[in-house]
Amino acid sequence: MADLHRMDRTWLCSVLFMDIVKYSSQSVDTQVKWKTRFNTYLGEAIQDVPDSERVILDTGDGAPVCFLGAPEAAMFAALHLCQNFVRDKQEQQPGLRVRIGVNLGPVKLVKDLNGSLNAIGDGINAGQRIMSFAPENQILVSQSFYEVVSRLSDDYKALFKLRGVETDKHVREHTVYSLTPPGSEKWQGAAAEESQSGTTLPSADSRGAASESKAAAGNRLQKRSTVILLLGGALVVAAGAVGVWYFVGPRAKTASVEAPRNKAVAESPVKTQEAPPKRASVPGSPPVAPSVKPAAAPARDDDATPAAEPSDSLLPPAGKKAYDLGVVLTDHGKPAEAIPQFDEALRLNPQHVDALLGRAEARRKVGQYDSSIEDCNQVIKLRPKLAKGYYCRGATEGILKQFDPAIRDYTEAIRLNKSFALAYDGRGDTYISLRQYDRALDDLNEAIRLRPDNPLFHMRRGVAFQNLKQFEKAIQDYDQVIKLEPNNARAYTQRANAKAQLGDKRGAAADRRQSKELKQ
Repeated sequence: MADLHRMDRTWLCSVLFMDIVKYSSQSVDTQVKWKTRFNTYLGEAIQDVPDSERVILDTGDGAPVCFLGAPEAAMFAALHLCQNFVRDKQEQQPGLRVRIGVNLGPVKLVKDLNGSLNAIGDGINAGQRIMSFAPENQILVSQSFYEVVSRLSDDYKALFKLRGVETDKHVREHTVYSLTPPGSEKWQGAAAEESQSGTTLPSADSRGAASESKAAAGNRLQKRSTVILLLGGALVVAAGAVGVWYFVGPRAKTASVEAPRNKAVAESPVKTQEAPPKRASVPGSPPVAPSVKPAAAPARDDDATPAAEPSDSLLPPAGKKAYDLGVVLTDHGKPAEAIPQFDEALRLNPQHVDALLGRAEARRKVGQYDSSIEDCNQVIKLRPKLAKGYYCRGATEGILKQFDPAIRDYTEAIRLNKSFALAYDGRGDTYISLRQYDRALDDLNEAIRLRPDNPLFHMRRGVAFQNLKQFEKAIQDYDQVIKLEPNNARAYTQRANAKAQLGDKRGAAADRRQSKELKQ
């Protein structure tokens, strides 16, 4: 009867969606080991969530969890899981790498063919899309989830940073935010796995003057757990205690404290108490069959490495609003409109590094190359250990065919962050321009290792293979581009040329026809 009650309605719930990276390419033995550890970590993360407030599904290479109660439960579970996945990657061989996405949306509970409880609806579909945009061992959340949780507590709001707008394979746009734990600046060495795009640690505006807010979130986060249930359209709010998250280096701990009763108590340090981890059962045994995973979105210029040192002061509300709008406009292909927004943010804080980087990218896209380099130079002057500054300048130098300076800047960016996929790609592209294809392959192989679902990286490597007359390998890369971007006309053209070199006239003709149709 309980299941029937849960099914006879549409739930507005938080969906935590996880996907194990490269699961299907592993041996059966590795799949079993990975899934066993994955299930253990998931059990620990949801051990305090009642069975009646969660529904766990098994996708084979991951799992979505529908939280029917408090949205914070999904947030803290995601942080707990991310910590364990990072630690697993460091300590196990091979270690787990997992994409994590969180969404808030409508879900309908139904029975599957085996009579087990299942979930369908846009809440879970969008959760999968948000997850697909996430770098390895990092958390992205949807705007709907952010809008609810960030309003529950100012301390919670400090954990989120706008990442931008992503477009899924159905051409649906999603505004996404990165979720990072308090004190995550100390966690960068472990989270450099980020790699694929490189940015989920807090940026300038969430690290600088916001450090006090971060400290508050980590050391005296008020336990205003708000259980939000939509029951017949009524919003029910119940206060309760939830766990505190804070980071001390690569390893994280949790603490549970009571809500402070006065200011003195609120400002006192949180004391932790180690306790043996409890286990929660996770349905489903380790499967062997792989599942199909969605392609991750291509990297953008703002997907660069996190900062390695304290940032600038926090923008005032008007400046933050202008900066966020500039990011969105740039992501929507409107860099000319974005520049005045970044100008306004910089008027309010001339040393705001993220705004300088955003304006540099927008200026580069509209052809203001000298101004773009000036912004990059200012970033490097302010933050000489920030890899993004060198990557930013190298990208503009490459367009200007200043190849030697570009290679130096990309090399410095890589030295500062060995997991900076975009810097490897930029240097590889520069080597292609110099016709140094073997060197280009070295860099592009590394970029693809870090971010295998980026179609641009595969396109460039295909060009390098083609120039080395390794046409079969070039075709494999073009195949991957087309798989990730079915409407990429250039990929069909390049594949047609490679097929023609191998004497496949019919295949070449078919690709040329497809390319022509896509261009019309």
